[in-house]
Amino acid sequence: MAFFAPVYEQLMPVMNELLLAYSSLHRLSGSEDAEHAASLLVNLLRSHGLEARLEQCPLLLSDPITGSLTLTDFPDWQCQAKTRSFSAHCPQGVGAALYYDAQSTLARTDLEWQAWAQQVEGKIVVADQGYEDYVQRLDAARAVGLVHIWTSAETALHEETVGPIWGTPTLEDAQRYPRLPVISINQRDGQRLLNTMTHTSLPVRAELRTELERHVRTCSLPVVEIAGQSDEFVLLSSHYDSWHEGVTDNATGNALCVAMAIHFQQQSAMLRRGLRIAWWPGHSNARYGGSTWYADNYRQQLGERCVAHINVDSPGCLNAVQVVINASGAESNSFLNQAVEVITGKPALRITPLGKGGDQSFWGSGVPLHFALREVPIEKTSDSPGSGGGWWWHTEEDTYDKVDLNILWRDCQIHAHWLSALLIEPSLPIDAVDYLENNRQALRQLQQRLDPEFSLEQIAQKLRDLQDPIAHLQHLSHSHPDRWQSILVRTVADLHRLRFSATDDFHYDLSYRGGAFPGFQPLAADLGQTTPETALMMQTQYRRQCDRALALLQKISDRLQK
Repeated sequence: MAFFAPVYEQLMPVMNELLLAYSSLHRLSGSEDAEHAASLLVNLLRSHGLEARLEQCPLLLSDPITGSLTLTDFPDWQCQAKTRSFSAHCPQGVGAALYYDAQSTLARTDLEWQAWAQQVEGKIVVADQGYEDYVQRLDAARAVGLVHIWTSAETALHEETVGPIWGTPTLEDAQRYPRLPVISINQRDGQRLLNTMTHTSLPVRAELRTELERHVRTCSLPVVEIAGQSDEFVLLSSHYDSWHEGVTDNATGNALCVAMAIHFQQQSAMLRRGLRIAWWPGHSNARYGGSTWYADNYRQQLGERCVAHINVDSPGCLNAVQVVINASGAESNSFLNQAVEVITGKPALRITPLGKGGDQSFWGSGVPLHFALREVPIEKTSDSPGSGGGWWWHTEEDTYDKVDLNILWRDCQIHAHWLSALLIEPSLPIDAVDYLENNRQALRQLQQRLDPEFSLEQIAQKLRDLQDPIAHLQHLSHSHPDRWQSILVRTVADLHRLRFSATDDFHYDLSYRGGAFPGFQPLAADLGQTTPETALMMQTQYRRQCDRALALLQKISDRLQK
């Protein structure tokens, strides 16, 4: 492979220029700052000779404005609070007794959830978590509101969402948005609240207020394309919207993508495949709305021509010295680690399956390779899931001083290595044999968590039957990629549909349905501890998901026998 290393003196000033410009903009999608940021990005690309354009996509946005909590019988008690995107808008306030769910982070049986629902009905629940599935349960149980206590010690309050819908909802999806207000408070104030509740003999009554603006806006989606010799392309993406300045989430990712555009434009004549770079809106306040819109509007192109999606989110963070890779599993581990080892001298700390998030909106689009670089500090002191583990994630403190330009340059070089292989080499770094075995192992682990009535043996047998045909196909593909690689790509894409999705190609799973074989994950329960109603629904889901899985595996088998 002919590899031309990126040049620091050329690219770092451009990246830093964008970081400085974005560090004064609050880029929440739908705002003037966000639209200004999109125009600034396109103008910067054009100034370097790239043909950038702005797509326009309508998005349903939910912008948190204020949240507050007051205690009826303790008028001097105060705390800082924030509401969540897609929380209910309750400016008039709701009042009720507080109820602390001390086991909110623990698993419950169906019967335990039934008892829990009776306890929380009519209450403002205080809990140590605020994930969307928990909020959905609270809503169904007719709880009045939720106060989420952040579990690590930083005092800064984090912005987040409780919207369960991936991207723009359909008419039926819209019924799932929460009808109760949700706020978050920090750990210190949470402990003060719990102490007040503990040392008061009568139930503590509270009032919870939230203000949000829910609206539709047409948002800009910058795109640049660098043509290759074939019509195949790699999709590189990052979200340009942010909470507040969001310099490490995700101005650094935006800057890295700009650097890759300039770098590969300079060697476009030698590219076998094209490079398409998209900067998504709606990541934060539309629940991956921009990438979902793109998947909906370019589904055929993605399925026929896109060979990989690399998402760039929060590179170059202060103290984030250790590299982690999140990957679909179909990628060769040696390919993923080679780039990291060349730049850092050692492999990634770990390679883990992609979870729910990161604009992974393309499982039904037929793309075979999906991966992303992540980074973590040596010692993690915050429960922050982003910004390289930094406590400032999704807060007003995510400012320019949280960037490490040396780490950003490290991450830039790693991406350049990955992209060079994908854009130039004839053979894609697909390891379908290892991926198949990983899926078999994940299925065995899932089976151990299911009631024996939910046997996955038929699916397991189908996966075993594919072992030799896929190994043979992979050998042919690596030897003669022009003839066989497209079949391997389609095979891996169908395995992705099985592993990462529970629905068809034209819909999206809920934002919290993750794990391997997500359609079966809700069945991980003891049927002896469920109501007859729940048991019947679980049996129905099992049957439908089995049929879906077996149909996908039969499709793969038929393809390999041709």
